[in-house]
Amino acid sequence: MRIKKYEAKSMNDAVRMIKRDFGPEAIILHSRTISKGGIFGLFGQDIVEVMAGVDVNIVEKKQDVEQRQNSFVPSSSFIPSQNNSNKPVFNLKENIKQITQEITPITSSLEQKVTTLTREMDDIKETLNIIVRKVANSPHPMISPKLLVYYKNLEAKGISEELIVSILQNIENDFEDKELEDKARVNDYIRDKVTQMLGMAHQIDLDVPDAKRIIALVGPTGVGKTTTIAKMAANFSLIQKKKVALITIDTFRVAAIEQLRNYSNIIGIPMEVVFNMEDFTQALRKHKDMDLILIDTAGRSPNNRSQILELKKFLRNSFVDTYLVLSVTAKSKDIYNTIQRYSAIFDDKVIFTKVDETDSRGVILDVVHKYHKKLSYFTNGQNVPDDFEVANSGKIADLIFEG
Repeated sequence: MRIKKYEAKSMNDAVRMIKRDFGPEAIILHSRTISKGGIFGLFGQDIVEVMAGVDVNIVEKKQDVEQRQNSFVPSSSFIPSQNNSNKPVFNLKENIKQITQEITPITSSLEQKVTTLTREMDDIKETLNIIVRKVANSPHPMISPKLLVYYKNLEAKGISEELIVSILQNIENDFEDKELEDKARVNDYIRDKVTQMLGMAHQIDLDVPDAKRIIALVGPTGVGKTTTIAKMAANFSLIQKKKVALITIDTFRVAAIEQLRNYSNIIGIPMEVVFNMEDFTQALRKHKDMDLILIDTAGRSPNNRSQILELKKFLRNSFVDTYLVLSVTAKSKDIYNTIQRYSAIFDDKVIFTKVDETDSRGVILDVVHKYHKKLSYFTNGQNVPDDFEVANSGKIADLIFEG
């Protein structure tokens, strides 16, 4: 049996559609009145939905006709003959008419089948178009279009799609539809969620007995390591009143050495320049009584593994705590590559620089939550030591959602 569903404004319209497709032999299997269209089930239009079918075995009919065609051989008794005028004459016209009458239902049924398949394909196409339109109006297939404004806002802040979807799915689980209209409440929820995801800042506490007192900063060129280490030295020396010494192994840039030397003279702390492991060991011994020794390193390309491994020779001492310095202005992909390449020489603590140079600071959240790193400090300007702060989660959240 061939079965098809119809939708029409009335039962008469549905019957006409059924007869057009299946003929008078069609059987109505089921019918009901439904509401279609409208918004959230309201203001819809009542239509009739009818399920109809017909018992047609096209294959058997076609095989039967083909069998007749193949087995038909004109008998000699039907061939006209001058010598036997009493024998019946073969009527070709009538025979063709009979065969045509038998083939016509099959041809008609096949045409009807093609028409039906075409109509079904059109229905599928329309359904796919509806799905595409819905997806186009939604920020992501896994979240409600009602959250589009929040999706775009978080995306503008530089937060990755993965974390945005995670945050918005939590909103869908924790909020009723009516509650989503309270934008202030939703925004507060998002900010609190981001604050929790950032976690606690891991700052240097020299008052802890087992605190590591030799700190090295590593990272790619251009992130501001030298300026950052000068800010750290000024903070611990001038504000926290600790004894601080500077060591630089960045001997590739004369300007960097002179810059750090100027800072050390202004702050009033000693500075050592080392060229090899022997110099490095002597410098550490010389300042072993200091509360804090800060080590500045040369910028290394994340793509140059040999340079990073060379740097590891200086920092392999278990007493050295290494911090990775990253710029907020860098692309997410570049930050990810940097973290991967520098993983051989730093544990998990990160310092972010140039926070004041961009409004898109969501990458900080990605580094913490997606790459499982710990925030320590951030810099938001060129002033020494003022523009150097502990990466408090609330403060970072304020910076992410600033403006």
